[in-house]
Amino acid sequence: MPIDCFPSNMTIMPPPPPPPPPPEPLVFDASILQHQPNLPSQFIWPDHEKPCLEPPELAIPPIDFGSFLTGDPLAVSKLAQQVNEACKKHGFFVIVNHGVDSKLIAKAHDGMNMFFGKQLSEKPVQRKIGEQYGYASSFTGRFSSKLPWKETLSFRYCADNQSSNIVQEYFLNVMGEEFKQFG
Repeated sequence: MPIDCFPSNMTIMPPPPPPPPPPEPLVFDASILQHQPNLPSQFIWPDHEKPCLEPPELAIPPIDFGSFLTGDPLAVSKLAQQVNEACKKHGFFVIVNHGVDSKLIAKAHDGMNMFFGKQLSEKPVQRKIGEQYGYASSFTGRFSSKLPWKETLSFRYCADNQSSNIVQEYFLNVMGEEFKQFG
């Protein structure tokens, strides 16, 4: 006599479908996003938080380093007060008469434009969690909406003579030969 393994009122259900794959992580890549007809909603800020179409004139305080470079203690003290005031009142300032060659500044701007104009996959120094140096884009892992449109490239600098090449070595060793001159 056959033995029935299932009660007659039992319904056998098919197994549930597998869970959907996790969504691709959101990545800020300005080289791609600037050409997209539609932006991910996480990058769109509410109208009341967007910059106005006609922003007010921004008064950037100039800080004159000319007297600082003389080494005069009174000039250094006055300059420190100006920097302190500018930071408290504005959060930023522009340094004038700093002695840096304008051609070197132009080369630095060219290097920044070259680096930040690359696609994300071509930027060799993605900053890892817990690291202080390298490339970071928009902090998409930290926020879920109202993401900033920003990219940063941070590297260590030390003014002592023992470390005079630390920036150039960073760019060469971490980013590669293409970026040696950038350092």
